[in-house]
Amino acid sequence: MADLIWMIVKALAGLICVGCLMRAYLQWLRLPAHNPLSQLCFKLTNWIVLPLRRAMSSPGLLDWASLLAAFLVTLVAVGFKATLFADQISGEGPWGLPAGPGFLLLALVWMIGWWLRFLVFLLIAHVLMSWFGASPAAEAVRPVLAAMVEPMVGPIRQLLHKGRPQGLDFSPVVVFLLIQVVLAAHDEIDRGLNRVLFLI
Repeated sequence: MADLIWMIVKALAGLICVGCLMRAYLQWLRLPAHNPLSQLCFKLTNWIVLPLRRAMSSPGLLDWASLLAAFLVTLVAVGFKATLFADQISGEGPWGLPAGPGFLLLALVWMIGWWLRFLVFLLIAHVLMSWFGASPAAEAVRPVLAAMVEPMVGPIRQLLHKGRPQGLDFSPVVVFLLIQVVLAAHDEIDRGLNRVLFLI
């Protein structure tokens, strides 16, 4: 039962964390706020981002309130797991540190992992939308997806095709594979931290 509860809580925390990170990313890209993805992020994250924003200085290029919200949500998820599996906590963090810093590090690792998995989803959605997205709704989302993947795909496209692909553009595939490599290393770190902190 505890495992099922944890799966649900972790999925919800991951969704809100990604929403906060995407909100910060969209602002960094300076995309118009009326696009569908921004509106979705606002509905999902206003409850935590707006109070933090009021307590912080006005955002510049980086939306620090959204980034902090993402980390806090992830930290709450780590705390929930620590409460749910309290009998399995080792009391010692990695490299001989106390468990507290270890939990902070685990929250950061989870946040990065959720974002990397979202980027994989984003790449797949972008490719599928460019192939099959002919509906009016797709027309509204496609430019936003293209703008979101361009910082990743653009440099690779420049290397592969000198910025002008002839025929198929393989740059999304290369980015996808690179993210998978990073995710493999990330998952090893995640498993190692869990073994140290939770003895599992």
